[in-house]
Amino acid sequence: MPQVMIELANVTKIYGRGEKRVVALDNVSLKINKGEIFGIIGLSGAGKSTLIRCMNKLEVPQAGTITIAGQEITKLKGKELRETRRKIGMIFQHFNLLSSRTVYGNIAFPLEIAGVKRSEIKERVLSLIELVGLSDKISAYPAELSGGQKQRVGIARALANNPEVLLCDEATSALDPETTKSILGLLQDVNQRFNLTIVLITHQMNVIKDICDTVAVIEDGRIVEQGPVVELFARPRTPTARRFMKSVLPTEVPAEIKERALKLDKNWPGKTVRISFIGEVAGEPVISSLIRKFQVDVNIIYANLDYIKNIPFGSLIIDLMGEGPKIEAAMQYLEDLGLKLEVLNGVEPTA
Repeated sequence: MPQVMIELANVTKIYGRGEKRVVALDNVSLKINKGEIFGIIGLSGAGKSTLIRCMNKLEVPQAGTITIAGQEITKLKGKELRETRRKIGMIFQHFNLLSSRTVYGNIAFPLEIAGVKRSEIKERVLSLIELVGLSDKISAYPAELSGGQKQRVGIARALANNPEVLLCDEATSALDPETTKSILGLLQDVNQRFNLTIVLITHQMNVIKDICDTVAVIEDGRIVEQGPVVELFARPRTPTARRFMKSVLPTEVPAEIKERALKLDKNWPGKTVRISFIGEVAGEPVISSLIRKFQVDVNIIYANLDYIKNIPFGSLIIDLMGEGPKIEAAMQYLEDLGLKLEVLNGVEPTA
Protein backbone atom coordinates (compact mmCIF):
# COMPACT_ATOMS: atom_id res chain seq x y z
CA MET A 1 0.00 0.00 0.00
CA PRO A 2 1.29 3.51 -0.82
CA GLN A 3 2.67 5.52 2.08
CA VAL A 4 0.81 8.76 2.75
CA MET A 5 3.25 11.68 2.88
CA ILE A 6 0.79 14.59 3.24
CA GLU A 7 -2.69 14.50 4.74
CA LEU A 8 -5.09 17.40 5.07
CA ALA A 9 -8.20 16.81 7.15
CA ASN A 10 -11.09 19.30 7.12
CA VAL A 11 -8.87 22.34 6.58
CA THR A 12 -10.68 25.68 6.61
CA LYS A 13 -9.11 29.10 6.05
CA ILE A 14 -11.12 32.34 6.30
CA TYR A 15 -9.94 35.88 5.62
CA GLY A 16 -11.65 38.99 7.00
CA ARG A 17 -14.89 39.41 8.91
CA GLY A 18 -18.46 40.48 8.31
CA GLU A 19 -19.11 41.66 4.76
CA LYS A 20 -15.42 41.27 3.94
CA ARG A 21 -15.37 37.64 5.08
CA VAL A 22 -13.89 35.32 2.43
CA VAL A 23 -13.79 31.54 2.82
CA ALA A 24 -10.59 30.67 0.95
CA LEU A 25 -10.62 26.99 1.97
CA ASP A 26 -13.80 25.20 2.95
CA ASN A 27 -13.35 21.88 4.77
CA VAL A 28 -10.60 20.59 2.45
CA SER A 29 -9.36 17.01 2.84
CA LEU A 30 -6.59 15.43 0.75
CA LYS A 31 -4.16 12.51 0.91
CA ILE A 32 -0.92 12.73 -1.08
CA ASN A 33 1.25 9.64 -1.38
CA LYS A 34 5.02 9.54 -0.96
CA GLY A 35 6.90 9.94 -4.24
CA GLU A 36 3.99 11.09 -6.38
CA ILE A 37 3.51 14.31 -8.32
CA PHE A 38 0.19 15.67 -7.12
CA GLY A 39 -1.44 18.49 -9.06
CA ILE A 40 -3.99 20.95 -7.71
CA ILE A 41 -5.78 22.88 -10.45
CA GLY A 42 -8.25 25.73 -10.24
CA LEU A 43 -9.14 29.11 -11.66
CA SER A 44 -7.80 32.34 -10.16
CA GLY A 45 -9.30 32.88 -6.71
CA ALA A 46 -10.27 29.23 -6.26
CA GLY A 47 -8.05 28.86 -3.17
CA LYS A 48 -5.13 26.86 -4.55
CA SER A 49 -2.36 29.27 -3.47
CA THR A 50 -3.84 29.48 0.02
CA LEU A 51 -3.97 25.69 0.13
CA ILE A 52 -0.31 25.20 -0.72
CA ARG A 53 0.78 27.96 1.68
CA CYS A 54 -1.10 26.22 4.48
CA MET A 55 0.98 23.09 3.83
CA ASN A 56 4.12 24.76 5.19
CA LYS A 57 2.20 27.02 7.59
CA LEU A 58 2.93 30.25 5.73
CA GLU A 59 -0.83 30.54 6.21
CA VAL A 60 -2.48 29.24 9.38
CA PRO A 61 -5.90 27.59 8.93
CA GLN A 62 -8.66 28.27 11.44
CA ALA A 63 -9.73 24.62 11.49
CA GLY A 64 -8.49 21.20 10.44
CA THR A 65 -5.12 19.46 10.55
CA ILE A 66 -2.18 19.14 8.16
CA THR A 67 0.19 16.22 8.66
CA ILE A 68 3.45 15.81 6.73
CA ALA A 69 5.62 12.70 7.11
CA GLY A 70 3.64 11.76 10.21
CA GLN A 71 4.09 15.15 11.90
CA GLU A 72 1.13 17.47 12.41
CA ILE A 73 2.56 20.82 11.36
CA THR A 74 -0.53 22.78 12.38
CA LYS A 75 0.57 22.24 16.00
CA LEU A 76 4.19 23.32 15.49
CA LYS A 77 5.68 26.66 16.49
CA GLY A 78 9.09 28.31 16.76
CA LYS A 79 12.13 26.07 16.42
CA GLU A 80 10.12 22.91 15.72
CA LEU A 81 8.31 24.61 12.85
CA ARG A 82 11.55 26.01 11.39
CA GLU A 83 13.19 22.57 11.48
CA THR A 84 10.19 20.94 9.83
CA ARG A 85 10.11 23.59 7.07
CA ARG A 86 13.65 22.58 6.08
CA LYS A 87 12.13 19.32 4.87
CA ILE A 88 9.57 21.22 2.79
CA GLY A 89 11.10 22.95 -0.23
CA MET A 90 9.10 25.60 -2.10
CA ILE A 91 9.40 27.23 -5.51
CA PHE A 92 7.45 30.29 -6.58
CA GLN A 93 5.88 31.80 -9.68
CA HIS A 94 8.14 34.87 -9.61
CA PHE A 95 11.27 33.01 -8.43
CA ASN A 96 11.90 35.10 -5.22
CA LEU A 97 15.66 35.12 -5.74
CA LEU A 98 17.99 37.45 -3.84
CA SER A 99 19.09 40.01 -6.42
CA SER A 100 22.35 40.79 -4.59
CA ARG A 101 23.49 37.16 -4.60
CA THR A 102 24.89 35.05 -7.41
CA VAL A 103 23.47 31.70 -8.50
CA TYR A 104 25.86 30.05 -6.04
CA GLY A 105 24.87 32.45 -3.26
CA ASN A 106 21.15 31.98 -3.75
CA ILE A 107 21.42 28.18 -3.55
CA ALA A 108 23.78 28.37 -0.57
CA PHE A 109 21.50 30.72 1.39
CA PRO A 110 19.19 28.14 3.06
CA LEU A 111 22.22 26.03 3.99
CA GLU A 112 23.90 29.01 5.63
CA ILE A 113 20.77 29.70 7.66
CA ALA A 114 20.71 26.04 8.73
CA GLY A 115 24.30 26.35 10.00
CA VAL A 116 25.84 23.85 7.58
CA LYS A 117 29.66 23.84 7.38
CA ARG A 118 31.17 25.86 4.53
CA SER A 119 32.88 22.82 2.97
CA GLU A 120 29.62 20.89 2.96
CA ILE A 121 27.76 23.87 1.50
CA LYS A 122 30.20 24.08 -1.41
CA GLU A 123 29.88 20.39 -2.22
CA ARG A 124 26.08 20.49 -2.03
CA VAL A 125 25.69 23.69 -4.05
CA LEU A 126 28.00 22.55 -6.83
CA SER A 127 26.14 19.25 -7.18
CA LEU A 128 22.79 21.06 -7.35
CA ILE A 129 24.05 23.58 -9.91
CA GLU A 130 25.11 20.65 -12.09
CA LEU A 131 21.76 18.90 -11.53
CA VAL A 132 19.77 21.89 -12.79
CA GLY A 133 22.12 22.53 -15.71
CA LEU A 134 23.57 25.90 -14.68
CA SER A 135 27.28 25.13 -14.27
CA ASP A 136 28.15 27.95 -16.68
CA LYS A 137 26.06 30.45 -14.66
CA ILE A 138 27.53 29.85 -11.22
CA SER A 139 28.72 33.47 -10.78
CA ALA A 140 25.79 35.13 -12.57
CA TYR A 141 23.28 37.37 -10.80
CA PRO A 142 19.48 36.98 -11.22
CA ALA A 143 19.30 40.05 -13.50
CA GLU A 144 21.60 38.23 -15.95
CA LEU A 145 19.38 35.11 -16.15
CA SER A 146 16.38 34.18 -18.26
CA GLY A 147 13.08 33.23 -16.60
CA GLY A 148 13.77 29.53 -17.05
CA GLN A 149 17.27 29.86 -15.58
CA LYS A 150 15.88 31.76 -12.59
CA GLN A 151 13.39 28.98 -11.95
CA ARG A 152 16.18 26.40 -12.16
CA VAL A 153 17.99 28.35 -9.43
CA GLY A 154 14.74 28.35 -7.45
CA ILE A 155 14.46 24.57 -7.79
CA ALA A 156 18.10 24.05 -6.75
CA ARG A 157 17.61 26.32 -3.74
CA ALA A 158 14.44 24.42 -2.73
CA LEU A 159 16.40 21.15 -2.88
CA ALA A 160 19.36 22.44 -0.84
CA ASN A 161 18.23 20.97 2.49
CA ASN A 162 17.30 17.56 1.00
CA PRO A 163 13.55 18.05 1.48
CA GLU A 164 11.01 15.25 1.52
CA VAL A 165 8.36 17.46 -0.09
CA LEU A 166 8.58 20.08 -2.84
CA LEU A 167 5.75 22.62 -3.08
CA CYS A 168 5.40 24.41 -6.42
CA ASP A 169 3.26 27.57 -6.46
CA GLU A 170 2.43 28.27 -10.14
CA ALA A 171 6.05 27.42 -10.91
CA THR A 172 5.67 27.64 -14.71
CA SER A 173 2.93 30.22 -15.30
CA ALA A 174 5.45 33.05 -15.87
CA LEU A 175 7.33 31.00 -18.49
CA ASP A 176 6.89 30.47 -22.22
CA PRO A 177 5.69 27.01 -23.43
CA GLU A 178 9.13 25.72 -24.42
CA THR A 179 10.71 26.77 -21.12
CA THR A 180 7.73 25.36 -19.23
CA LYS A 181 8.36 21.99 -20.88
CA SER A 182 12.03 22.01 -19.82
CA ILE A 183 11.18 22.95 -16.22
CA LEU A 184 8.53 20.22 -16.04
CA GLY A 185 11.12 17.76 -17.35
CA LEU A 186 13.50 18.84 -14.59
CA LEU A 187 10.80 18.39 -11.94
CA GLN A 188 10.08 14.89 -13.26
CA ASP A 189 13.77 14.05 -13.11
CA VAL A 190 14.02 15.34 -9.52
CA ASN A 191 10.90 13.35 -8.56
CA GLN A 192 12.30 10.11 -9.96
CA ARG A 193 15.88 10.64 -8.82
CA PHE A 194 15.06 11.40 -5.17
CA ASN A 195 11.60 9.81 -4.82
CA LEU A 196 10.52 13.33 -3.87
CA THR A 197 6.86 14.10 -3.24
CA ILE A 198 5.88 17.10 -5.38
CA VAL A 199 2.73 19.17 -4.91
CA LEU A 200 2.13 21.42 -7.87
CA ILE A 201 -0.59 24.04 -8.11
CA THR A 202 -1.51 25.50 -11.47
CA HIS A 203 -4.28 26.84 -13.65
CA GLN A 204 -2.69 25.18 -16.71
CA MET A 205 -4.14 21.79 -17.60
CA ASN A 206 -1.15 21.03 -19.83
CA VAL A 207 1.04 20.99 -16.73
CA ILE A 208 -1.26 18.46 -15.05
CA LYS A 209 -1.44 16.36 -18.22
CA ASP A 210 2.32 16.23 -18.74
CA ILE A 211 3.72 15.25 -15.34
CA CYS A 212 1.13 14.69 -12.61
CA ASP A 213 0.08 11.29 -11.26
CA THR A 214 -2.93 12.53 -9.31
CA VAL A 215 -4.99 15.69 -9.51
CA ALA A 216 -7.45 17.58 -7.33
CA VAL A 217 -9.78 20.20 -8.81
CA ILE A 218 -10.49 23.14 -6.48
CA GLU A 219 -13.39 25.53 -6.92
CA ASP A 220 -14.55 28.23 -4.48
CA GLY A 221 -12.32 26.81 -1.76
CA ARG A 222 -13.61 23.24 -2.09
CA ILE A 223 -12.16 20.14 -3.66
CA VAL A 224 -14.84 19.19 -6.19
CA GLU A 225 -13.04 16.25 -7.79
CA GLN A 226 -9.84 14.26 -7.28
CA GLY A 227 -8.22 11.08 -8.50
CA PRO A 228 -5.64 9.71 -10.97
CA VAL A 229 -5.03 12.10 -13.87
CA VAL A 230 -5.91 9.46 -16.48
CA GLU A 231 -9.24 8.86 -14.74
CA LEU A 232 -10.05 12.57 -14.75
CA PHE A 233 -9.47 12.79 -18.50
CA ALA A 234 -11.40 9.62 -19.20
CA ARG A 235 -14.37 10.37 -16.94
CA PRO A 236 -14.54 13.99 -15.70
CA ARG A 237 -17.48 14.27 -13.29
CA THR A 238 -17.80 18.02 -12.75
CA PRO A 239 -18.30 20.96 -15.14
CA THR A 240 -15.06 22.52 -13.89
CA ALA A 241 -13.04 19.38 -14.65
CA ARG A 242 -14.64 19.08 -18.08
CA ARG A 243 -13.81 22.71 -18.84
CA PHE A 244 -10.15 22.22 -17.93
CA MET A 245 -9.96 18.97 -19.89
CA LYS A 246 -11.37 20.56 -23.04
CA SER A 247 -8.69 23.24 -22.89
CA VAL A 248 -6.04 20.66 -23.84
CA LEU A 249 -7.99 17.79 -25.41
CA PRO A 250 -10.86 19.01 -27.57
CA THR A 251 -13.85 16.72 -27.07
CA GLU A 252 -16.35 18.48 -29.27
CA VAL A 253 -17.10 16.89 -32.63
CA PRO A 254 -16.00 19.36 -35.36
CA ALA A 255 -18.98 21.26 -36.76
CA GLU A 256 -18.35 20.15 -40.33
CA ILE A 257 -18.48 16.48 -39.27
CA LYS A 258 -21.75 17.03 -37.38
CA GLU A 259 -23.19 18.71 -40.46
CA ARG A 260 -21.96 15.91 -42.69
CA ALA A 261 -23.53 13.24 -40.44
CA LEU A 262 -26.89 15.02 -40.51
CA LYS A 263 -26.89 15.18 -44.30
CA LEU A 264 -26.26 11.46 -44.84
CA ASP A 265 -28.96 9.72 -46.79
CA LYS A 266 -31.28 7.63 -44.61
CA ASN A 267 -30.67 4.64 -46.86
CA TRP A 268 -26.91 4.90 -46.43
CA PRO A 269 -25.75 1.47 -45.18
CA GLY A 270 -23.64 2.52 -42.27
CA LYS A 271 -22.99 4.62 -39.19
CA THR A 272 -20.69 7.50 -38.38
CA VAL A 273 -19.15 6.58 -35.04
CA ARG A 274 -16.86 8.43 -32.67
CA ILE A 275 -14.48 6.10 -30.80
CA SER A 276 -12.85 7.45 -27.61
CA PHE A 277 -9.81 5.59 -26.33
CA ILE A 278 -7.22 5.70 -23.60
CA GLY A 279 -4.22 3.57 -22.72
CA GLU A 280 -2.69 0.54 -24.38
CA VAL A 281 -5.59 -0.13 -26.73
CA ALA A 282 -4.51 2.98 -28.69
CA GLY A 283 -1.51 1.01 -29.93
CA GLU A 284 -3.51 -2.00 -31.07
CA PRO A 285 -4.45 -2.60 -34.76
CA VAL A 286 -8.14 -2.23 -33.91
CA ILE A 287 -9.36 -0.92 -37.27
CA SER A 288 -7.62 -3.58 -39.36
CA SER A 289 -8.98 -6.27 -36.99
CA LEU A 290 -12.46 -4.80 -37.37
CA ILE A 291 -12.33 -4.99 -41.17
CA ARG A 292 -10.94 -8.52 -41.14
CA LYS A 293 -13.23 -9.99 -38.47
CA PHE A 294 -16.56 -8.51 -39.54
CA GLN A 295 -16.24 -7.81 -43.29
CA VAL A 296 -17.12 -4.13 -42.86
CA ASP A 297 -15.64 -1.11 -44.62
CA VAL A 298 -14.06 1.66 -42.53
CA ASN A 299 -13.39 5.22 -43.59
CA ILE A 300 -11.42 7.34 -41.09
CA ILE A 301 -12.67 10.92 -41.30
CA TYR A 302 -11.18 12.51 -38.15
CA ALA A 303 -8.54 11.69 -35.52
CA ASN A 304 -7.26 13.43 -32.41
CA LEU A 305 -4.42 11.94 -30.34
CA ASP A 306 -2.56 13.29 -27.31
CA TYR A 307 -0.71 11.88 -24.31
CA ILE A 308 -1.37 12.05 -20.57
CA LYS A 309 2.00 11.43 -18.91
CA ASN A 310 2.99 9.11 -21.80
CA ILE A 311 -0.41 7.36 -21.90
CA PRO A 312 -2.17 7.81 -25.28
CA PHE A 313 -5.61 9.38 -25.19
CA GLY A 314 -7.89 10.64 -27.93
CA SER A 315 -10.73 9.98 -30.34
CA LEU A 316 -11.34 8.68 -33.84
CA ILE A 317 -14.38 9.32 -36.03
CA ILE A 318 -15.08 6.70 -38.67
CA ASP A 319 -17.70 5.73 -41.20
CA LEU A 320 -18.59 2.11 -40.50
CA MET A 321 -20.25 0.58 -43.57
CA GLY A 322 -21.70 -2.82 -44.34
CA GLU A 323 -24.60 -5.08 -43.46
CA GLY A 324 -26.58 -4.12 -40.37
CA PRO A 325 -25.82 -7.17 -38.18
CA LYS A 326 -22.12 -6.97 -39.06
CA ILE A 327 -21.99 -3.29 -38.08
CA GLU A 328 -23.68 -4.09 -34.75
CA ALA A 329 -21.24 -6.95 -34.11
CA ALA A 330 -18.30 -4.69 -34.98
CA MET A 331 -19.51 -2.02 -32.57
CA GLN A 332 -19.98 -4.58 -29.81
CA TYR A 333 -16.42 -5.77 -30.42
CA LEU A 334 -15.12 -2.22 -29.95
CA GLU A 335 -17.08 -1.78 -26.72
CA ASP A 336 -15.76 -5.13 -25.43
CA LEU A 337 -12.25 -3.72 -25.89
CA GLY A 338 -13.18 -0.93 -23.45
CA LEU A 339 -13.68 1.76 -26.07
CA LYS A 340 -16.42 4.35 -25.70
CA LEU A 341 -18.67 4.69 -28.77
CA GLU A 342 -21.00 7.45 -29.87
CA VAL A 343 -23.14 7.22 -33.02
CA LEU A 344 -23.23 10.63 -34.67
CA ASN A 345 -25.76 10.19 -37.49
CA GLY A 346 -28.38 8.20 -35.55
CA VAL A 347 -29.34 6.20 -38.65
CA GLU A 348 -30.28 2.58 -38.10
CA PRO A 349 -28.15 0.26 -40.27
CA THR A 350 -29.86 -1.58 -43.07
CA ALA A 351 -29.76 -5.37 -43.25
